[in-house]
Amino acid sequence: MINNLESAFLRLILYVALLCVLIACDPLAPDSAPVVIVVTPTIAPTRTSLPALAPTAAPTQADLSSTTLQAGTETGPEPATVVPLTSTESASAQGCTETQGLVVDLQFSSKIAGTAIKYRAYLPPCYSQTTRRYPYVILMPGSDGDETLWTNTLKADVAEDRGLAVSALPPMILIMTAGGDLMNLNAFPDLPSWETVIVSELIPDVEKNLCTWNAREGRAIGGISRGGFWAFEIAFRHPELFGAVGGHSPFFDPQNSPPAVNPMSLAKTLQFAPGMQPRIWLDIGKDDANRPNVEVFEKTLAGRNIDPGYTMNPVGDHSNQYWSGHVAEYLSFYGQTWPHDASELPSCLQ
Repeated sequence: MINNLESAFLRLILYVALLCVLIACDPLAPDSAPVVIVVTPTIAPTRTSLPALAPTAAPTQADLSSTTLQAGTETGPEPATVVPLTSTESASAQGCTETQGLVVDLQFSSKIAGTAIKYRAYLPPCYSQTTRRYPYVILMPGSDGDETLWTNTLKADVAEDRGLAVSALPPMILIMTAGGDLMNLNAFPDLPSWETVIVSELIPDVEKNLCTWNAREGRAIGGISRGGFWAFEIAFRHPELFGAVGGHSPFFDPQNSPPAVNPMSLAKTLQFAPGMQPRIWLDIGKDDANRPNVEVFEKTLAGRNIDPGYTMNPVGDHSNQYWSGHVAEYLSFYGQTWPHDASELPSCLQ
């Protein structure tokens, strides 16, 4: 009897011991010390850092040179820093409070020009949070200007920020190019030409590196003085690329280029395919020495029932003071057909 009790007692002890072992080995049992995961916040990039928002579409040119970020020299008000893309929510849903855009300096190695081509990009507030493809306008300087003219002198970035603040302008990207020797030469395809740099190198580089609306209705081109000449020369020869073109005191000369590339000659002969005529803006100050040629161009277009969008301002000459006084009007023209609500723009994730 005692032996039986002792045997039962021993079996009980063995059972309890075995149960303890099983519990200790249970993979679902909690660890004795919990693991603590420390999340280190990401430091937001500075004003001159390119936001971490890359387009997904392939570039339109097979052979692209790499883009290099450089330190910016923007002297305007400091905009809010940009947070890297983290979700597909709209900026308003994320509570984005940025009120100023970001200005970045970029460049690419141009095989056509044989040198680096600099350009400056203004990105609207909340650009990196919206995950949207923004419309953009290429803005060119005059003969002596560079990629800093439209921001440092004409304050186009400030004008865009102010227009956005009162819903007078839509959000857009401004691409401001340098000038350089090739822009000042009267050289045209098939020679190395500023036209080819813009069409074959700048546009693919922009659309590779920024989240842009890569369609005709999402692109515009314009310029002042010599840049205005190139804007019309390029847009009239490539109407499939641009929905709008602007010339601000454009330098026109009937003798500086062959008829096939001269805007004054193209105005007489160009036939736009259905739906391919760009919107046009043309302005000049009353005291500008180039006004006679601009008015010949304007009358030629109007005589062919092409709206030249012409404005002759009663005060103004060929100067930065004149252009800076009208820069908000220029931006309003380029953005006339673009959505004011970023959520209506195409997605950058597709």
